[in-house]
Amino acid sequence: MTRSHAAFVLSVGAALSFAGAARAGFGGQTILGPLTAGSSVTGDTTNSTDNNDGWFSGGPVFGIWDGNDDVWALDWVGGFLRIDLIYDNTFTDVDLFLYVPGNLDESSADSYGNTGIDTVTRHNAAAGTYYILVDSTAGAEGEYSLRIILPAPGAGAAMLLGLGAMARRRR
Repeated sequence: MTRSHAAFVLSVGAALSFAGAARAGFGGQTILGPLTAGSSVTGDTTNSTDNNDGWFSGGPVFGIWDGNDDVWALDWVGGFLRIDLIYDNTFTDVDLFLYVPGNLDESSADSYGNTGIDTVTRHNAAAGTYYILVDSTAGAEGEYSLRIILPAPGAGAAMLLGLGAMARRRR
């Protein structure tokens, strides 16, 4: 290995360790909530801080989401999980990132289509505290609604309800 190659490898390694150190979860940021199943809240990133960068919590890594952001705690009991982020995409560009329990450094699910509604769905989500990051592009911060959707009753539950109604009618 040449000296210049060795210096490059050391520089890249130092840069990666520095980037890793910047990702420190959500320490120091106001955590909103906690939300639960069925929660529906409104927020506004206009006057929030810029502590996160989309997929990565902590300081900016890529600088893609260089606008302000909000972080919400979600106390989840387990099972099907769906989160909707609704906003007017005429002037606002916010995106949705979900961090699972035990991994606050990197988002495991995201939605960033700028369509006016971003959705993240997890089947069989483990119980625990999740963190929802609503991040924006600089100059496109704004108001949004966040909804934790209750799962629709399964076909089995609907059938049992129907059978119960029929049994009451026969009497």
